[in-house]
Amino acid sequence: MKKIPKYMNVYLDIKEKIMTGYYKVGKKLPSGEKLAEEYKTSKLTVKKGIDLLVSEGVLRSRSGFGTEVLRTPIDNSKVFGPNAGLFSVVGEEHVKSQIHNFSIELPSKKVADMLKIDSKDYVYNIIRSRFIDQQPYSIEQTFMPLSIIPGLEPKHLKKSVYSYINQELNLEIKDSHIWIKGDLATEFDVHILDIEKGDFMIEVDKVVSLSSGTPFEYSLSRHIYKDFIFEAVFVEN
Repeated sequence: MKKIPKYMNVYLDIKEKIMTGYYKVGKKLPSGEKLAEEYKTSKLTVKKGIDLLVSEGVLRSRSGFGTEVLRTPIDNSKVFGPNAGLFSVVGEEHVKSQIHNFSIELPSKKVADMLKIDSKDYVYNIIRSRFIDQQPYSIEQTFMPLSIIPGLEPKHLKKSVYSYINQELNLEIKDSHIWIKGDLATEFDVHILDIEKGDFMIEVDKVVSLSSGTPFEYSLSRHIYKDFIFEAVFVEN
């Protein structure tokens, strides 16, 4: 297994120090320069680790003020925004994907309505399961219009589809609308996630749009309830 990226070491160490009270809520972290010296890395790498904690609402960075501890993080949580991928949070080497379906078909009425497309516009129908450090994490079904996300191939599904959209298609992902609901495990959930039929599940339905406002993804991801944490932090500017 590859080594964990340096920025993740920074992220995990600072997170641990906040949890143990070394860095206290309401206090500021040392400067980026001092942290870079402490971790024997660049200020850019330190910033990348800190930015993850900012995205989780644990830290707040302000120009000319520094970085302040807002709250204590949740231990062992995998908390990230709806537009962030697993690769960017836990590191590519920790995530594995298994593809169960990759097809091109006409959308159902619900999928067409969610993506705001015509019922005659073809979509990708993708089903894949995700594992973190060999442990089952989620089952995802994703629909994307071919006209908006051209050239998607199974090889992209093994890694980050969002990276393909950002880096190869040069499209900017802007916002998400999510719905969270409870459900019971199906036979497919049981088979993939190694749980019992009828176990409680958390399903997250999501519509993601580009900076143009055009929806490009409608997805349904199913999680084992004990491993699922939803966290929203509201910070006044």
